[in-house]
This record gives sequence, structure tokens and C-alpha cells, in this order.
Amino acid sequence: MTGGMTAPAEPLVKDMAATWDDFLRLLPIALRGWSYEVDGTTVEIGSPDRGVTISISPLPPRPFGLVQISRSRVVLAFRGLDAGEQDTFLRQFDRAFQRGGG
Repeated sequence: MTGGMTAPAEPLVKDMAATWDDFLRLLPIALRGWSYEVDGTTVEIGSPDRGVTISISPLPPRPFGLVQISRSRVVLAFRGLDAGEQDTFLRQFDRAFQRGGG
């Protein structure tokens, strides 16, 4: 960790186009070496004093033309990571869950 300990940031809430199964399939790519444990619909990443807790719950599907897009509410709560480490984590996380388009 660079710098000193920082106060916990407010949890970050994301509306993601992913089911629980999608989320678990892509999670190892998003974490790039972080250790983690899954307990129900919560993922504990890192250690008790330095890491991230992710909670996921289903949302109603979003209509997109004739298709229904599955959605989940994903809450990320950081602990013991400075702002730079949080940014790095989020860039990796977002890249792993990015959907192609075009």
C-alpha cells in the first residue's frame, strides 16, 4: 500500500448487465491475483484489513428492443486501500466486465 491508511470510501454501487453466474465466471479475470472467498451473494477479496467486499443482488431485466438484458446491483466496499489502489482495482474490474459493442 502506498501512503498511509485512508478512511473507508463510500461504497460504490453499480448497475451491471450480468447475472450471478456471469459475475462469478468473470470475477477471476477482474481480480488478477487477489485472493477471494464467495459466501452466498457476497465476495470477500483480500484480507480483513485490506481489500474489497462485493455484494450482488438481482435487478429487474432491462428491455432492449425484443431482448431482456439481465441486470444486477453490485456494491463494492473498499477497506485499507488508498485512492490510487482503488482506481487501479476499479479499472481492472470494469475492464473484465466490459461488454463489446458496435
